[in-house]
Amino acid sequence: MKFIALSASEKINDKKELKEEFTVAQKAGEGRMGERHFFYRYFINVKYISYENIRHAFLREESGECGEFLLKEFYLILRLEGEKECKLRFERQENARIILTFLEENYPDIEIGYKRAR
Repeated sequence: MKFIALSASEKINDKKELKEEFTVAQKAGEGRMGERHFFYRYFINVKYISYENIRHAFLREESGECGEFLLKEFYLILRLEGEKECKLRFERQENARIILTFLEENYPDIEIGYKRAR
């Protein structure tokens, strides 16, 4: 497994501690909610970010067509310090919603939900 920081200021040199937190973290599909970090697993890569660096989180649904078939994809969007935006794809909408609920209940400083620009 390769751990990749979602923010340049986030880099942690001690990957052993990060791996231990990842293995005991609560699972929700591709996402895991650790004690201090949010993890997103995609194949052999694990992206991580500490909760204190997340400013805003919301669910984005994108849809399209492939011939006769309607396609829907779900993304958890995380806005970090410095307005960097991370787009994390989820197979199931329910898993992204579980993570949003977790963030809302445990981290009141994180703004939850999409806000349209006026």
